[in-house]
Amino acid sequence: MSSAKALAEEGEVGQIFTTVDSGSCRFLCYTSCIRDCWSIHVSDGIDVWRSVLDQANLDSHRELADVNSCEAYFLRFKKAFTLGDLLVTKQPRKICLEVGTGATSLKFDLYEATASERKSDLQSALFWLADTSAETTKKLEKCEEELNTMKKTRGGAGGGPILPDIDNKKRSGQVKVQKQQGHSIVNPSSKRRKAAQGVQFD
Repeated sequence: MSSAKALAEEGEVGQIFTTVDSGSCRFLCYTSCIRDCWSIHVSDGIDVWRSVLDQANLDSHRELADVNSCEAYFLRFKKAFTLGDLLVTKQPRKICLEVGTGATSLKFDLYEATASERKSDLQSALFWLADTSAETTKKLEKCEEELNTMKKTRGGAGGGPILPDIDNKKRSGQVKVQKQQGHSIVNPSSKRRKAAQGVQFD
């Protein structure tokens, strides 16, 4: 039997994050996988609220949301998370997180983490975000290097356009136009009339 962690990773929501502005507060919303569970976290940078779902909790929440499969459930979650379509409502000792809007939204109740859980969650989030930033920077630098290499290769191959060179020769008069016998240069489709000659007598 698959675990909530395995299903979340298969649905590409094992580790994703976004930020949400809610009134005067800003929140970091992110997911993680702890042991065989899938966890959703919300933090204001000081406190952390979390909801840890094992396989049974995940199936129960999916059924309450009236979603037929885990694949569809995580697809809906990922789409709203990627678009930043989230609503965070702070209540006494808990946070209500709404992922998506309308009838298809997924609603979660996240409860305040203990001191040890808060420390561990913030530490994990800090290093994970730092690693993600460093990895993104490396990928960007690699793309820039490949782009510069392509520009140098194209520039050194002499692959410039040929037609402009012909046009330049035409302008400078270097291109000779061959004249066909009996045809006009101005209007090649018409033959040039021969000059009228008188009647020749022997």
